[in-house]
Amino acid sequence: MGDYLDAAKEILTVVGIPLSARDLTARALNSGTLESEGSTPWQTMKSKLSTNIMNKREKSAFMRTGAGLFGLRAWANEYEEYIANRFKKRPIDEDILVFPATLLADFVGEPGLHCGECDVEALLRACYSMPRVKAEDDPSVIQLVSFYLVQHDKMMLTHKRTKRLPESRLHGFYSVGFGGHLNPDDIPTLFISQFSDIRSALPYIMRELEEELILPRAPEIDFCGLLYDDARQVSRQHLGMVYDVQLESREFEIGERGFLTNPQFESLENILAHIDDFENWSQLIARQIARQLALTIR
Repeated sequence: MGDYLDAAKEILTVVGIPLSARDLTARALNSGTLESEGSTPWQTMKSKLSTNIMNKREKSAFMRTGAGLFGLRAWANEYEEYIANRFKKRPIDEDILVFPATLLADFVGEPGLHCGECDVEALLRACYSMPRVKAEDDPSVIQLVSFYLVQHDKMMLTHKRTKRLPESRLHGFYSVGFGGHLNPDDIPTLFISQFSDIRSALPYIMRELEEELILPRAPEIDFCGLLYDDARQVSRQHLGMVYDVQLESREFEIGERGFLTNPQFESLENILAHIDDFENWSQLIARQIARQLALTIR
């Protein structure tokens, strides 16, 4: 076990009741059982416990006893193990964030990744909730989507989208991005991530990312900008909020098994060599990064 897992086992043994990752980490830090200089140690604790349970299953010393609660597997006679239903609601049935298409020009002037000054506050204030199934057939609204570029040592994590996804346009294509449609509960946290310390919003940003990717420790995350493409009607109905996610190592687990396949780290050169295999947003980003690198070299 690593330091976090050792600390978790010691604290849970002493306390004798299930705890949240935040409470567990606070107790471990206050007692000196755990030392951390990170800004979000409780998120690291959550990731390590989740990964340990996922990988070792019944052989793990830990188990979930409720939503967001962790306990010792030795307590199995006292507490029932909690298994989260990740796909309780079909993606196409969810409520998502949209904004009027007439306002699009206020935020992006042309296709591509816009990394300059973005009036994200105004964008979020213009958003409202709509059932996704209605939004998909309504060209008068633009759907807001999170898009995480996951990288390590100048290598980008790519994957292929399967036919289990509701977006048929993505079936069989590779992507350099993780994420999905934003829902109404994300608005307050998105405000924090743009206009205060992004580290304070990391747990909420990670919640979005962890639906598709499970990481052993909290990564470095920065907001990059807005991504738009008008090549097709379906593309014109989506606007991406792009985040740069820098990993400390190549350790990861796919969270949505069956939705994402063939995950691998690829260089930009390799991605460009089979660029036609990627969906349109990934093509835009890869080519824009290539142009920026060419300009830098010159």
